[in-house]
Amino acid sequence: MNIFQDNLDRLASRHQDLATAAKPAAGGVLTVEPARTGVPSARRSGRWIHSAYDPLREAQTWADTHAPACRSGEMVVVAGVGLLYHVEALRRKLAPDVSLAVLIPNLDEFHDALAARPLEAWSEAILWLPGAPAEIAATLTKIGRPLRCLSYAPAVAWDTDFHRALEEALRRDMSRQAGGQLTIALVGPIYGGSLPIARYVKRALETLGHTVQWIDHSVHAASYDAMGTLKDQRNRQMMQGRMAEVLSQWTLATLAESPPDLVLSMAQAPMTLPVLEHLRKKKFLTAMWFVENYRHLTYWQQLASGYEFWFVFQQGACLDAFRQAGARQVSYLPMAADPDLHCPMSITDEDRHRFGSDVSFVGAGYANRRRLFPSLLRQPWSFKLWGNEWDGADELRSVLQLNGARIDTATCMKVFNATTINVNLHSTTGVGLDPQADFVNPRTFELAACGAFQLVDHRSELHRFFTEQEMVSFKDFGDVPGLVHRWLNDSAARQAMADAARARVLSEHTYVHRMRELLGHIGLSQPDRVGSVLRGERQQESLLNRCTDDRPLEALLRDCPSGQRIELKDVAARIRSKGSTATLKREELMVLMLDEYRSETRDLL
Repeated sequence: MNIFQDNLDRLASRHQDLATAAKPAAGGVLTVEPARTGVPSARRSGRWIHSAYDPLREAQTWADTHAPACRSGEMVVVAGVGLLYHVEALRRKLAPDVSLAVLIPNLDEFHDALAARPLEAWSEAILWLPGAPAEIAATLTKIGRPLRCLSYAPAVAWDTDFHRALEEALRRDMSRQAGGQLTIALVGPIYGGSLPIARYVKRALETLGHTVQWIDHSVHAASYDAMGTLKDQRNRQMMQGRMAEVLSQWTLATLAESPPDLVLSMAQAPMTLPVLEHLRKKKFLTAMWFVENYRHLTYWQQLASGYEFWFVFQQGACLDAFRQAGARQVSYLPMAADPDLHCPMSITDEDRHRFGSDVSFVGAGYANRRRLFPSLLRQPWSFKLWGNEWDGADELRSVLQLNGARIDTATCMKVFNATTINVNLHSTTGVGLDPQADFVNPRTFELAACGAFQLVDHRSELHRFFTEQEMVSFKDFGDVPGLVHRWLNDSAARQAMADAARARVLSEHTYVHRMRELLGHIGLSQPDRVGSVLRGERQQESLLNRCTDDRPLEALLRDCPSGQRIELKDVAARIRSKGSTATLKREELMVLMLDEYRSETRDLL
């Protein structure tokens, strides 16, 4: 009996191209040996992919865990091949109207699976997905079914780059197709650098057509600052901590008034772990975009388990640290620009004189900037320094503008546009360039969106966003004076580079792009909640298509505005608008009864 050939013949009946590709594959990725129960098991690089004792029982346990979440009409996509015991168990457990697809990142591993054991008839109901991540994502998108992605952890560890690329491609495809309207509660901080970013996020979400419940805690900043004037550190910390707890409870009470589809917090939002755990218990979806250096601000460690989704602008060690702290899902989401605010401006002669210079920097007085910027003084070009927290930097006092006052976004834009060369030096607590340069700050994107020329310190991720024809970076601050001299004397090349960087931001790096990606990720992870809304399944047209045999319900839906999302409360509100003396049909009374039940049983606090 030739197991491999029999499996190839069975595979070829439906997937001829895959059978042809798998036949000459070298194999040898899996080490196949008998389990205690006698059936084949396998190891890869010395680690067991399946149980060394009973792979069948292990696979059944995995399938029993995941099958209840799979819904009718979905396409369930499994990552992890091994010997496919888990796929077989899941296929037998799922209803026939749930489709099942398996990713094949490595044909050699698949060859080993085909040679190890008979696949039998169940394998004919599988959509096998070999190829590049972008191609697979396009295939899944064209199918048009809701996607539910599952991972068989022991088998995916060796193909992490493939699976990461596929997830990114699926996210992009979902974001491009998304047309449904979510209600998103956006929780802002009391103060700080993430506050303007929260406002950019709000505009981006509204641009995408979503409804934003803006919970703006910056209105309490004066009270919070007043507590900061207490001289006793213990009292100061206690009072500010209590205020944060009160604002967290205020957020919870606000959410209870009108529950959203998603609660999205920005870094430093006053949300406590008990409130986040309560929201989780009440089935709220929560997410945090942590737009801070995780090494410098570490409060995330206490909140890691509280949010369902974390988004961070650092990779590698950052992602690992969040997972080790208890974060369930953590993903990379870099910074961006808001082209409605960060844009080229016409500068008057008066403003150019006031805000312009040959070279400038905008930002706070971190230690490395205090140490490095004096080398920009006493040069044959003008230099201006803008921003706060420069107390004690006496050597820089002659170039510090507005006596070191914090400047607003409008002033920043004037400085960016009026300056010939903007220096963009990332902050660090050391005295030189950031030795762990693993993120790109918002200023990089904002300057580029303004069409302003910049010199930025080299970042490990910079190449992901800009080419060398779009951005000039330096690895040694001692190179900056020479770079300034070179680019000051080449206005045409300077303008060409600035224009190219702006075009790149507009095409790929706005907050609209980032919010599409964020919602695409959550939609993939929650296909029957956020995903269904993003796919437009709550829109009037989709609902009408699903109730063609229910004339009374169809009539109720047709009374609602076309092109809008419709929920039970919306239908009930239209019925109530008829007035207390209206004679209602049976189905209208039933809708009102269901809505009353929903309101009475909604216990969110």
